[in-house]
Amino acid sequence: MIEVAMYIGIGLLTGCLISVAVIPLVHERAVRLTVRRLEASLPHSITEIEADKDLLRAEFAMSTRSLELTVERLRNKAANQLIELGRKTDAINRLKLQRDGLKVELMGAKAEAAALKKEFPQPRRSMPPKSDVRTLLARWMPHNVYH
Repeated sequence: MIEVAMYIGIGLLTGCLISVAVIPLVHERAVRLTVRRLEASLPHSITEIEADKDLLRAEFAMSTRSLELTVERLRNKAANQLIELGRKTDAINRLKLQRDGLKVELMGAKAEAAALKKEFPQPRRSMPPKSDVRTLLARWMPHNVYH
């Protein structure tokens, strides 16, 4: 039993010693690759830095101009909508005036009709007896059941 524990301990110690020897190599490789990647991404000269700045300025100018065009288009659209709204409001007001004029004419015509009704009373009509209604229906609709 002790022998097995000693073998396990020796194996663990050997593994630790090997990892202590290998880890610095792996770490150096990782550092070397990271430094290469950073050096590749950084510009090497002032002209490259100025070119990057110019590129950024150009991109900014293009996006600014695009936004300016969009704002101008939206302003034109809003102005056209306001013009159309004014036209429609004008038409509505004209129609309201016409409606008011027609109301006045209608009220005058109603007053005139009422005056004419008072001037010429309607003759009273008497209702025909029910038997007369049945005979009339029988004449008009011979197939009906009112015979």
